[in-house]
Amino acid sequence: MCAAVAGCLCVLGEPLQPAAVVLLVSSASQAAGPLQDPAAKPVLTYFGIAGRGELARLYAVVGEVDIEDNINTTGYKMNTPIGYLPALAHPQAGLFPKCSFSMGCLQESLAVERYIASLSPTFNQLSAQQRAIDDMFAQIKEDLIAVEPGAANASLAPGLVAPLYDRYLGVLENDGYIPEEGYVNGNSFPTGADLSVLVFLKSGFPYAKALANAKYDVAAKFPKIAALAERTAHFPAVAQYLAVSKTFYETLAAEGI
Repeated sequence: MCAAVAGCLCVLGEPLQPAAVVLLVSSASQAAGPLQDPAAKPVLTYFGIAGRGELARLYAVVGEVDIEDNINTTGYKMNTPIGYLPALAHPQAGLFPKCSFSMGCLQESLAVERYIASLSPTFNQLSAQQRAIDDMFAQIKEDLIAVEPGAANASLAPGLVAPLYDRYLGVLENDGYIPEEGYVNGNSFPTGADLSVLVFLKSGFPYAKALANAKYDVAAKFPKIAALAERTAHFPAVAQYLAVSKTFYETLAAEGI
């Protein structure tokens, strides 16, 4: 979520694709958690780019959680508590049932990601340690979004991308965080850690666009991380999603990320 307190970086432009799309990945009856209305879908609202919303979408894909992926962000500053995105609404399940904001009252990227993961039997089997690792990678994704000006303005990219990516990816590559094969948490499926790597290496705006503008070769510098992103992208559910996603590869700037 782009929060003023966190020094949000925003660029000019209109919200992309002002229409709601539905991300269907399973029957809602399979969702885990204290649902009062099993037919009610969580509604995720975020711009039609990857940014701070794509990891939540990928949690839904891999976790087989049926969500409505709303990219109609018209009026979001007035229709969310803090005036930023992502936002998530699921009042029928008891999540802020008295929320008066049409886009929902759950804000902050990590909270939205955790909530969607909590509805999945797949991710509910993870240990506390594995979830902590997933959260750490998700927060690295948030830190790396600081390259956003380099996605909007190519001349800024070299000075922004290299210091940030060298620092974070150097630690991940060389200090034992990235496996030679398989996934970070040792499961047969990618979890938040792997999905975060996929987002901050391959999703269009701002990450991949800033990397391209900086001519930053991740595979040459950090081959293990690049290979992990490739493995994650080829996981069947992820590959199927990427083939049809209207947000993952989008490189046009949104009003704010």
